[in-house]
Amino acid sequence: ERRNCIEADSTTLFTDERTMAIIMTRWILLLLAPIILLASSSDAFVGSRRRPCCTQHHDVSDKSKCCRLTRTTTAGVGLYPKLNPAASNIKADGSSVSSTTTTTTTTLGMTSASSSIATVTRSTLTAVFSQLRHHAKILLLILLTASLVLAKRSNPQTLLWPGTQTDKDCDAPMPNGGYGCPFIGINFMSGSKEKGPMYKLFQLGQKYGQIYRLFAFGIPLVSISGKENVKAFLKNEFKGEGKGINNVLFGGEHNMSELFGDKSLLYENDSSKHGRLRRMVGEGVMTPVAISEALSSIQELASKQIDIVLKEETVQMESVFHQFTLDFAWKQILGLELTEEDIPEFRKQMEQWIVGLVDPLYLAPFRIPGLMTMTKAGRAKSYIVSKIEQKLQTLDRDGPDSSTLSKLYFATDEDGDKLTREEVIQNAMLLIAAGSETSSTTLTNAALLLGLHPNVWRKVQSEQEKIIAEFGEDVTRESLDKSIYLDSVIKETLRISVPFSLGEIRRIEDTVVVDGKQIPKNWFGFFNVKQTHWDDPRTFKEDGSHMDYKKGFEPERWLDDSTKPSEFMPFGEGAHRCVGERLGYAEMKTFLSLLARRLEKVDLVNDDIVWKSNLLLPSPVDGAEIRIFPADTTPA
Repeated sequence: ERRNCIEADSTTLFTDERTMAIIMTRWILLLLAPIILLASSSDAFVGSRRRPCCTQHHDVSDKSKCCRLTRTTTAGVGLYPKLNPAASNIKADGSSVSSTTTTTTTTLGMTSASSSIATVTRSTLTAVFSQLRHHAKILLLILLTASLVLAKRSNPQTLLWPGTQTDKDCDAPMPNGGYGCPFIGINFMSGSKEKGPMYKLFQLGQKYGQIYRLFAFGIPLVSISGKENVKAFLKNEFKGEGKGINNVLFGGEHNMSELFGDKSLLYENDSSKHGRLRRMVGEGVMTPVAISEALSSIQELASKQIDIVLKEETVQMESVFHQFTLDFAWKQILGLELTEEDIPEFRKQMEQWIVGLVDPLYLAPFRIPGLMTMTKAGRAKSYIVSKIEQKLQTLDRDGPDSSTLSKLYFATDEDGDKLTREEVIQNAMLLIAAGSETSSTTLTNAALLLGLHPNVWRKVQSEQEKIIAEFGEDVTRESLDKSIYLDSVIKETLRISVPFSLGEIRRIEDTVVVDGKQIPKNWFGFFNVKQTHWDDPRTFKEDGSHMDYKKGFEPERWLDDSTKPSEFMPFGEGAHRCVGERLGYAEMKTFLSLLARRLEKVDLVNDDIVWKSNLLLPSPVDGAEIRIFPADTTPA
């Protein structure tokens, strides 16, 4: 039956489980091939075709005795021990030795546990490879036959880059691009110390354009940039099972769902369920009124960190901002009551959990039992959940409070129904994971940019002097709304140094067409935020200076509609746009407004920017270290 590709506003359902089966078969063959080849050719590893006793004592005439020798085992010796008086109770001539000698030998053989384990492992592998060797020709014949069958059913490209087949029933061409190393692909996450993390992704965009294909981590991908292209792509969300595109835990459905959860707003692909969650989490919890209520807590935590900063000669601002956002997570989002002794432990557990979100183990395409207890990230998640459970028990007993968790827990939909306990926990963890890292990274890069542009810092200070004169020292919703220039500073930071270069990855359930290019079924697609900002026609310059930290930072561009960027999506786009956007802005504006009142200047220790190239988020190697010069108005 002929399948029709879909444009941005129509869908067609078709399934193809055979394709996935073929892909899995290829991977199995790929793993088996080197093992079989090694088994068939490596005499050094396996040894002679004769069993070890016959190899060393081929003059033994009694075959039954030889077979008996090959099965003799002692402590610390494997399946086929070498024949010597120290390893067997049979002498080389076939006579037996005394039990005393055997006992002594056994004791000596167990003096080193590591040596025994190594011997057992080596002997087991030898036995396995010996069996493979005996059947190597048959196995290789099967492997060759299977490969030829697969080659006939598909083109050579899909053998080397599994899953990269096109939709032949769609008239639209494939995007430009390349696949890189066979079976592995391109590491588009690789970074540069000079250009920052994920620089490879940017290079691919410069080479192939706004929409391009690639192969990475064993799967086919398409990168989409340009706001109109992204909107056309995201229109295919919520088309129903087997249609359109769906948000997925990239590469980690089997393990990552345990660590991060798949019941949150981010990964809900049913339209009605997502709409309900969005209303309850977004409109019910992240309202302007709710954020206004949180400002006093934000100000308290920011002032505490600034007090610590002003006592030092130099400070890595990245560490300051990181502690601030983590403290905001436990105090305001979760509403925990932690002692001074508990706070460092909570920060440590949060960091270990967040680091686990990029752990390759959790990205494995098959389930690994016990990860939640074996790994630090898994144990950290259990720690955080236990804290949330304790808080929910307190809310059950004492009723609502001002925390974000409380608002989630007691929120109701139009039918009066509440979120399930699991939905409350997972959405709370989504807010603290997304909010803490993105806000901390943006504040760090804002400090870096403000240090490189002291004139901008003076304008921020001047604006805050007027704010204090009109509204007083407390940070309020009104004072933040009036901090227009500070708002433009944060937006310009997000434009140049977007926290995440790419948006959430979607699985293509049914072939879609964007800007005349097909994205086939069973591929994966993501929108490229950094490339979209780069190509913005309002800001673009051929020499790339519009995205340069030293040449392109111009907050004033946001104050005029004619120069305001037209393609700006640091918080995502579409129905899955970040629900905590307003809360993030409130966090960042509050901290920087208070810092501008108490810090004379942002004096960088290092003007030359060197990036941590192995991270997903942009972070300078020195942590945006600054020298501290308190303002004259700083309280004693």
